Amino acid sequence: MTKKNLIMMGLSVFLLTGLSTSSFFLQNTLSRIIENNEQTPSQLNFALTHNNTIALFHVWQQAEYGSEKWRDISKKLANTEGEVAYQLAEFYLEKKHRDKNIAINSEQAILWYQQAIRLNYFKAFVRLARLYFSQGDILKAQALLDRLPLNKLIQNENNTAVFAIVLMIEIAINKGDVAVIRTLLTQYSLLLQRNEIGISLLSKAAKYRVLVSLDEGRINDDQNAKHCPNSIQVFATTLAHLEQAEQTVKELAKQPLNNAVCFLPVRYIPFSSLSCSSDKQSAILCDESELDDIAASVPSRYIAMMLPKGGANVHFGMLYFDAQDNVDVIAHEISHLLGFIDEYPLTEGHVKCLASQEEAFSQNIAVLQNAYHGKRSIIRNEVLKQLPWRNLIKETTPILHAVDHNSQNDQHWQLGTSNAFKKEVGLFKAKTCDKNSIEQQSAISAFKPLFKRTKLEYNQVDFPSPYLTLLDKHLEQFRMPSFHYNIALAHYQKNNIKQANYWLTQAAKWESTHSRKGKEREGHF
Repeated sequence: MTKKNLIMMGLSVFLLTGLSTSSFFLQNTLSRIIENNEQTPSQLNFALTHNNTIALFHVWQQAEYGSEKWRDISKKLANTEGEVAYQLAEFYLEKKHRDKNIAINSEQAILWYQQAIRLNYFKAFVRLARLYFSQGDILKAQALLDRLPLNKLIQNENNTAVFAIVLMIEIAINKGDVAVIRTLLTQYSLLLQRNEIGISLLSKAAKYRVLVSLDEGRINDDQNAKHCPNSIQVFATTLAHLEQAEQTVKELAKQPLNNAVCFLPVRYIPFSSLSCSSDKQSAILCDESELDDIAASVPSRYIAMMLPKGGANVHFGMLYFDAQDNVDVIAHEISHLLGFIDEYPLTEGHVKCLASQEEAFSQNIAVLQNAYHGKRSIIRNEVLKQLPWRNLIKETTPILHAVDHNSQNDQHWQLGTSNAFKKEVGLFKAKTCDKNSIEQQSAISAFKPLFKRTKLEYNQVDFPSPYLTLLDKHLEQFRMPSFHYNIALAHYQKNNIKQANYWLTQAAKWESTHSRKGKEREGHF
C-alpha cells in the first residue's frame, strides 16, 4: 500500500470516528495534501470548515477577485496574513468594481491597511501613508513612514524602501522643506536611480527645478520671454500641482487667447516661502512684498500661482488660481491680464464704477453717463472717442436714442444701442456696475460692445471674434502692469518707500509707451 493511500485511510478514520479535528497531525496532513493539490472535494471542505490556512489560501487564489467568496475568505485570512489584509484594502479603494453594488470605501480600506500594519506588512505602511497624503493628512502619513525600518528594507533591496523614500520626498516638497528635500535626494540618489518610480521622481525634480536656484536656467527663459510681450511664469507648490499646471498650460494653447500670451516652463516654488490666504470662499492673495527674492530671476511680465485652494483672481500682474479651477476659469482670468473687465457685477464700491471714465481703461467695458444734452452727431463723436471698439461700430448702428423731441438740433439723449441692433457691435448695458447705488445707476452705467453674453460673464462661453479683434489691435494698451508693480504696491502699503520706488522703476521698464511708463513710476495704474 502506498504512502498516499495510508494517508487517505488515516483521514477516513479521523472523519468517520469523529476524533478531535484540532489534532496537530490532522491539520499538518491536510495542509500537505492541499499544498500538493491532491485533495478531494470532501477533504477541502473539511479543511475549510476548520479554517485551515492552506485550504483558505487555496480557495482564495482560485476565487474570482472581488467576488463575495473572495471577500469572505480574505477577511478570514486577514486575521493572520498581512498580504491578504493589504489586498483587501486595495480592493476597497479600486475605482471600479465588477459588482456595482460595492462602493469605493476608503474607511474600509484604512481598516484593512491598519490590520496589515499590525501584522508588520511593510508595504501597507507606505500605501496607507500615500492614502493619508492624498487626503491632505501629512502628519499621519509622516508618522507611518517614521515607523518603517528603512535601513533594513534598503539592505534587503526591498522596493518598499524606494516607495517610502519617494513619498518622503513628495511630502517635503509639499511642505516646502528644501533642506529635507536636498538631504533625501542626495542620500538616496543611487537607490532611486535603480527603480522606475525613483527615476520618475528624479526626472520631475529636475524638470520643475525643485533644487535649482531660480537664477539657473534663466538664459533659456529670457530667450523665450523676449519674443512674447505677455509672458507668464507659472509656479506651483507640489509635484501633483506642477504636473496639473503643465497640463493646463497645454490646454490653454487651444484657447483663443493663445496667440496673445506665452508660458515659460512651469516652476516649483516652496509653499513655505509664500504667505498666502487659502480660504476657498475668498480670493487668493499673497504677501507680494515677499516676492523680492524671486523677482530678479523671473524674466516674464506676469506670474501665475497655482495654490491648493482659494478663489481665482487677477491682482495687477499676478494671476492666482487653485487646483480645482479648470481651463475655462483660468482663461477668463488671463483675459483680465490682457485688459478685459468682468461683465458680471463687480464688488460694491469698485473703483471703476464710482464715476464716468475720463479715458478708456479696458478692452470691453466703458463706464459712461446715461444721459446727454445737445446735438446728436457731436455727442456721438464724443462718446465714440471713449470706446476702444469704436471702429467696429457701423455708422448705421445707433448708440443714442432721443428722450425729448423739442428741437431737432438740441435734444436730450439716452446712451445705448436698442435691442433691434443686438446682432451688431454697439453700446449695450453690462452688469459690471450693477452693485452701484440706485442714485449712481441713474447717472452712470457700464457698457459693452455686444448684446450677447461672453466669457467675461460666463466662463464656459467662448471669446467672441470682435473681442479677439480688439485684443489684436490693443494688445499692450489696456493690459495689466508687470508683477513688479505688485511688489511695489505691497512695499508701499508697508511704508517701505525706498523698495516701493525701486520696484516701480522695474515695472516701468516693461512698458513701451511714455504715458504708461510715467503712470507706473508714479504708482497711478
